[in-house]
Amino acid sequence: MIDLLDKQHIDYKRSHLNADSGFDLKAFIEFIENHKIIANIKENRRNKKKNIPDYRYLSDYVYDFRFKIEVVFAWLDTYKRLLVRFEVLANHFKSWLLIASSMINFRHIFN
Repeated sequence: MIDLLDKQHIDYKRSHLNADSGFDLKAFIEFIENHKIIANIKENRRNKKKNIPDYRYLSDYVYDFRFKIEVVFAWLDTYKRLLVRFEVLANHFKSWLLIASSMINFRHIFN
């Protein structure tokens, strides 16, 4: 991931990496923080041996958006044309994405 961002000349320093508690590994968090990325990862309480509080950064406001984004992707996955991506051209895929988004909005507005 870091190599891909470097190749595209995308500045990722001081950006948030928003992940669920499955990524609560000391080595992973150290790797992310060594690259100057802010790890916004919820603590995994099941794997913790002692009940010592961990005082690392966690923005609940940013973390809550993760669930909302996953729900949107789940709604879009109901459309097989988007899930499999039959379209080769980016403009065609974007058009189908807009159509699916419109269908989802109409379903929630008029139901």
